[in-house]
Amino acid sequence: MTEPPKMLDVQAHDRSLGWMIREAATVELYLETIVKILCGSQYGALLISGAPTTRLIDACRALVDARPEVPEEDRKALKQVLVEAKAAFELRNNYVHGPIAWEANGIPGNTRSRHLKASRDFHPFDVNDLQELAAQFNRLTFRCTDFLMRAQTGFPDVQPDADDEA
Repeated sequence: MTEPPKMLDVQAHDRSLGWMIREAATVELYLETIVKILCGSQYGALLISGAPTTRLIDACRALVDARPEVPEEDRKALKQVLVEAKAAFELRNNYVHGPIAWEANGIPGNTRSRHLKASRDFHPFDVNDLQELAAQFNRLTFRCTDFLMRAQTGFPDVQPDADDEA
């Protein structure tokens, strides 16, 4: 016997969607700030303001590679953030650009039409997955903050240990 499909709590979905969008926008803002700092100019953000997120991520990657004063550990950390951010923004796009739809089995998801493709893509979802994506963007914000703090202080050689802060 198959289980009946779970009903979608649309209000919970919409609250979670709003949270995820806010967190994603914060990551975008922080990545723009990283570009500005790595450019070494207050006008650096003009190069990427309003640009697609993929261009913003590419600019961060190119600039961190171009700056020899960025310690290798910080360079690797930012590049990992960029990899994770790219994947998270791709998921975000499914939620933001795809209206809610239901498969024949009553499974909720987002549907999107694609360029030069006759059929639509369907991405099933659960509100818990949406909340996890919001939390992932939140974690990325803190990792961007760590990079920004180190960049603004000239990448000091010593990071405080957890034991030193106690």
